[in-house]
Amino acid sequence: MFTLAHMSDIHLGPLPKVRRYQLLSKRLLGYVNWHRGRKFVHRRDILDLLTHDLKGRGPDHVAVTGDLTNLGLPQEFPLTAEWLDQLGAPEDVTVIPGNHDAYVRLNPEKATDHWRPFMQANEAGRDLYQQESGEFPFVRRFGDIALIALSSAIPTAPFIAAGRLGSKQRQALAEILDRLGHKGLFRVVLIHHPPLPGQASWRRALRDAAEVQTILKEHGAELVLHGHNHEQSLIECETVSGPALVVGVPSASEAVDGRIPAARYNEYAIERAGNGWRVEMTGRAATDTGEVRDYEKRVIRAG
Repeated sequence: MFTLAHMSDIHLGPLPKVRRYQLLSKRLLGYVNWHRGRKFVHRRDILDLLTHDLKGRGPDHVAVTGDLTNLGLPQEFPLTAEWLDQLGAPEDVTVIPGNHDAYVRLNPEKATDHWRPFMQANEAGRDLYQQESGEFPFVRRFGDIALIALSSAIPTAPFIAAGRLGSKQRQALAEILDRLGHKGLFRVVLIHHPPLPGQASWRRALRDAAEVQTILKEHGAELVLHGHNHEQSLIECETVSGPALVVGVPSASEAVDGRIPAARYNEYAIERAGNGWRVEMTGRAATDTGEVRDYEKRVIRAG
């Protein structure tokens, strides 16, 4: 059995000191939104509570699907890298960026390069697909489980939080899914934006969701994990190899204020079952008593 934990939309706070010139962009709106309300919604104490719980359960691997920062400031990336180091070693944690991590166009040296050890193929993954230096997708393989990491993070105009994979990543994704499927591996696709049409409004959607859906249908996958919507969701996407389970997870730092969803992460216990796979999902959520408990536990794939 392989246990995979999934967190997303970290929105690590508090916001570091911002220089005035850094607000001469889309960041100004985000800065105002943060101080008007988001700093009360995304709380470090809630994130630390879930992080401590996750580490105590000791999953085999952790996937973090983007939006680690709030405004994509250069000074936010070293802070999120420190949090990742607390979460686990780079070989045990896989990270992809989200739209907040690409708020404006930045030199990678000032941004996601801080996460580079968490965004590289492992040796077994490189045997399956050779990652171009610093590029997406990349593959990490752990026995019969393979993670395919994508980036839908692109800079956008104010009031737009959309994403896009682009033709190069889509072509590589199709090739990888075929290659891993022929080897009989359990394929887990990691993406920040919901990958299917209709899962988000136009201004927040994956621009090439229809193309991604077609790739999943024609090439197959077993599990697709995403964030972005700050909601728990599960949709079955029919593919040539059976249904792909497309699962979204709430933010890992969202304050508990009596509404659903509160902060949560999901844990997947994956094992072979006859000629197929059995997957049990456990949703661990923060409570208003400062605890983390099983909010949901069910078999989402029975073989």
